[in-house]
Amino acid sequence: MSDQESANQTGSDVPAAGSLSDLVREFFGFVSIRGKQEVGRIQERSRYQLELRQLRRDKAKRMEKLGREAMALVDAGEVTHPGLAIHIRHIRDLQGRIDTLVEEGPTAHGVPLDGPEE
Repeated sequence: MSDQESANQTGSDVPAAGSLSDLVREFFGFVSIRGKQEVGRIQERSRYQLELRQLRRDKAKRMEKLGREAMALVDAGEVTHPGLAIHIRHIRDLQGRIDTLVEEGPTAHGVPLDGPEE
């Protein structure tokens, strides 16, 4: 075997210094691009989830306000509906239970607590 052939065989097994640095640079470029894409995807998903959560919170507040207004209309006698009356009676029963628990306090249930919770 000649010296040139043996140099080609060993040279193909071990990459040259320039090609190794090119490979590393290419790898880090790929990682950088993928990282930026992933960050962008995560930001978009976060914006979507934040908007969805805010819309649901706004809807819940509107529903609560609607309920309070419906109770006020029923109490004033401006609206009469059997379905509303049943729900309002149930809400008042729940509020009565809450008031009773607050009056009794947590020690009535064997749990010491510093102050009343609501």
